[in-house]
Amino acid sequence: MTYHPGRSSAGVFQHPVSADGQRCLLQLKPDPLDRNMRLEPTQYAEGMKLQLTRLAAAQARGMPRRGWKIGINVPEVLKQLSLPHPGLGWLDGNRIFDSGSTFEAPPESQLHLEPEVAIRISSQVAEGSSAASARSRIAAIHPALEIVNYEKPKAGLTDVVSHSMFHEATVLGDPVPITAARDLGSTWPRLSISHQEPARPRADLVPSDLGELVAFAADFLAAFGQSLNEGDLLLSGAYLPRALGIAAGDSAIAEYGEMGAVSMRVAV
Repeated sequence: MTYHPGRSSAGVFQHPVSADGQRCLLQLKPDPLDRNMRLEPTQYAEGMKLQLTRLAAAQARGMPRRGWKIGINVPEVLKQLSLPHPGLGWLDGNRIFDSGSTFEAPPESQLHLEPEVAIRISSQVAEGSSAASARSRIAAIHPALEIVNYEKPKAGLTDVVSHSMFHEATVLGDPVPITAARDLGSTWPRLSISHQEPARPRADLVPSDLGELVAFAADFLAAFGQSLNEGDLLLSGAYLPRALGIAAGDSAIAEYGEMGAVSMRVAV
């Protein structure tokens, strides 16, 4: 079974099968020349330990569980950081906003936007799930904007992973069936921010099979004693090679073709 996070040869996750027929760990090939990269959760271990400590503390203060995000999914960034595959981070359950909302930027923040797809999980996804099994546990998908804050610490990978890869908030559009994602690729989603030129996705960053993405997330989380549960959201990872900056007073809209659109603005 092969997972294509995009529609080109760049970035291929695989569930290889060993000689005895057993399913092996997930692989990522950020470019066609790298053929032996495996899921290596130990490379994320230090950052994930801090990240999950922060999650427990936030939930103890009353933050509702809302799910997870795929992060560090651009092949060039993976190569630069010597990482074989993306990681995961948790979503701030206090900062999930409806489309059209106005966001109050934290002081001294450096906000950027990434258009993504938010996958809503209908029931727990087991470690080792097939793509078909994982896909059957997708209740709906949403057009989504992830707000990231590049003022967060970034001295190294541990810093970046510990705060869920710059995660600040999520903006959700209306839910639609998974079939509505079929038109995503080189044209959709299209992100427009105030007076900037609209940005289109890079096709190799758009997942061709959301079931494979969900299966990967379940496997990664299981390595750290976590899971994808009923009601969780899973952000799909960046569809643009770089996030777009957004400042006080700016408005943004991401259009997704058949999936609809999602919008927000930053308060002055």
